Amino acid sequence: MAQQSTALVTRATDAASRSLTIPIRAQSAPVPVDGVEAANRLLRQLGITTFTPTVGLSTDLTFPVAVGGAVAGPYTPGIGNLTIANVSVNAVRGGEILYGFLPVGVFADFGDKSGVHVAWFNATTLRGGLGAPLAGLTDTVIDAVTRRVKAAPIPPTMYAGTVSRLKRALRIVPSNGVRGGLVDTGEGVVFCAVYGTVKRGKTSYFFLPSVGVTRA
Repeated sequence: MAQQSTALVTRATDAASRSLTIPIRAQSAPVPVDGVEAANRLLRQLGITTFTPTVGLSTDLTFPVAVGGAVAGPYTPGIGNLTIANVSVNAVRGGEILYGFLPVGVFADFGDKSGVHVAWFNATTLRGGLGAPLAGLTDTVIDAVTRRVKAAPIPPTMYAGTVSRLKRALRIVPSNGVRGGLVDTGEGVVFCAVYGTVKRGKTSYFFLPSVGVTRA
């Protein structure tokens, strides 16, 4: 499947947009996303190791490409190791994996983002899961850190500053179509596949799996 997806991407990349501008949450200036390499750079900048690229299939005769990836905890995209008062409040805890998925193109998708899913198998523990849904990447990270902070013995005055710092760090994340999801995989070598449906206007694209291996 990885070889098929890569071959499809090679044929589709020339047809993909060469200069794409996607608005960003809480930022007036847009971030350009220009092809698969730009998507790879953006995810890696967040500490997310990228998987094989993939392509979306639909009936409108266009084939947008996308890149999936993952990062194991403890980690917080945009910051690294997030510790307050010697307490770890990382978005991704040990034994968890944060998955990211970035379609290359302008996907006006500010509503439901649950069409993209993750299938995983932990080869160390022989545990696995199928169909865990992803949501918005920025929301996923901020919500996770918020839960960690509220559950920790941290003064409320430190809470607002932490979330503000995180939001500033995540301004590089385009809001259109970018997915993220936390999965409790347990520690071990985890085989992963990110796939699913993304809408652009009235057209739905089914993206073939973007696959990779992550050590949690």
